[in-house]
Amino acid sequence: GEDRGVYSFCMCPGGQVVCTSVEEDELCVNGMSFSKRQSKWANSALVASVDPRESFLGEYMEEAKRSAHGHEALGGVLFQRAMEREAAIRGGGAFKCPVQRVTDFLDKKSSVASVDFPTSSYRLGVTPASLHDIYPDALSAAIATALEEFDRRLPGFLTPEALLHGVETRTSSAVRISRDPGSLQCEGVSGLFPCGEGAGYAGGIVSSAVDGVRVAAAVLGASMPS
Repeated sequence: GEDRGVYSFCMCPGGQVVCTSVEEDELCVNGMSFSKRQSKWANSALVASVDPRESFLGEYMEEAKRSAHGHEALGGVLFQRAMEREAAIRGGGAFKCPVQRVTDFLDKKSSVASVDFPTSSYRLGVTPASLHDIYPDALSAAIATALEEFDRRLPGFLTPEALLHGVETRTSSAVRISRDPGSLQCEGVSGLFPCGEGAGYAGGIVSSAVDGVRVAAAVLGASMPS
């Protein structure tokens, strides 16, 4: 079988699914918990790894090369945007989120509204939809396999009461901003210190904090008189 990592990420008990979009025609979600963790929901991300050599990334890399920036490394960003635009369409606009029962995802059928349709913590509204075909087949198949494995290890994990929300495409940066390994400053831009997850140097809260400590020390060192 295909060697692809799939894992749960950022488990939020008493949590909330929130919108993180910056453009109205794109939809990206994330998860959080308020300090008291008193909501009736729990949420976490399901993350499937994507390798730069994936065949489905080819068209996005070609498009990136033809863009004003002219670099195929930005193909990953274009792939993210394409997935977010499709999610916005399936949600129906106005930042509504497309959702699908996890059992429907595995059965490859669109979810439909019903009197017993599960509620969601997402405050801008949800739209029953299909998410099993929003990603390339290889990614959806990996997520489906992982869900079945989770249920094998944690019986009851798969339930029609669980909703998948789409899409969370920004668990880590699609590109890395190059920095000097000694000074930690951006190569070619003195005084700019790429740092943490957005710059491509971390993959979560803890690793972002660790990188932040390293960069803070480098900033202090650069600002001290010699």
